[in-house]
Amino acid sequence: METRQATGTPEKAAGALAPATGSRGTFFALSYAITWVFATPAALAWMRHEAPSPGAVACAGLSALGPTLAAFVIAASGAKGTKRRELGAVFGRWRTHPAWIALALFTPATVHLAATSLYVALGARPAQWFYPPAAPEQWAALVVFPLGEEFGWRGFAHPRMVARHGLVKGSLLLGTGWGLWHLMYSITPQTGGFDVFQFALGMLELPLYSLVIAWAFERSGRSMAVAIAFHAGAHLDHIEHAPRAYLGLHALHLIVVAVVAALAARSMAKGQPRRDLELGAAAPAP
Repeated sequence: METRQATGTPEKAAGALAPATGSRGTFFALSYAITWVFATPAALAWMRHEAPSPGAVACAGLSALGPTLAAFVIAASGAKGTKRRELGAVFGRWRTHPAWIALALFTPATVHLAATSLYVALGARPAQWFYPPAAPEQWAALVVFPLGEEFGWRGFAHPRMVARHGLVKGSLLLGTGWGLWHLMYSITPQTGGFDVFQFALGMLELPLYSLVIAWAFERSGRSMAVAIAFHAGAHLDHIEHAPRAYLGLHALHLIVVAVVAALAARSMAKGQPRRDLELGAAAPAP
C-alpha cells in the first residue's frame, strides 16, 4: 500500500491528527484516581508488614487498568457523532509493518544489554545480564500492565499532548505524568513503606523512555501494537529488578536511555520520521 508522508513541522503533523485537547487534565486525574484507589489496600497491608488479602491482591491487579479505563470513559462519553471516532482512535489503530513490532519488543533489552556491557567493561561482575520474569506475578504484569496502560498513555494522551506541546515536549510531559502515576506502586513489600529510590528512578527514566516510544509510535503510524510491544519488552527484561548494590549499572542504564532518547528527540524535532497522515495506512518497515 502506498504510504503518504507528512509535511511541515512535526508539531503540525501531530496536530492535524489529534482530537480535541481539552480532556487531558481529566484523563490524568481519572487515571490516577482509579489506579491509586485500587492499589491502596495492598499498599496499606505492606506498610503494616502484612500480606495483602486476596481482595487486596485482586484490586492491585485491577489498578493497572487505570489509564485504559480512563481513556475508555472519556472517549465513550463524547458527543454521539464523535464517540465512535474517538473510541476508534484510541483502541482501533493496529496496522503496521511487523518489523516495527519486533523492534519495539526488543529495544528495552537492547538498551539494557548496552548498559550492562559498559558496566562489565568498567570492571564490574553482575550476577546476571538479563532480568526476565521470574515469578507468576511478573509474567502477569508483562501482559496486564501494557494492556492496562498503553491505550491510555499512547492511544489517548499522546495525540493530545503532542497536539498541544509538540512531539518532543509533549512526550516528555506525558512521561512525567506516567512516572507520577507509579506513585502508589512505590510502596513495596520489600521496604514496608515508600521506596524513594524506585520512585526517583521511574521519574527520571520514564520521560526518557516516553521519547523513545513516541519515536517508534510515530514511525509505525501510531500503531497500538508497537506501543504495547515496547511496554511488554520492558517487562520481558526488567533491569529495575537488578540489586540496589549495582548503583553503577542503574546509572549507566539511565545514561544509555538518555542517549537513545536524545537521538529520538533530535529525529522528531527535525521532522523525521515522516509518518503517514492516514493513521490506518500501513507504515513502512524500519
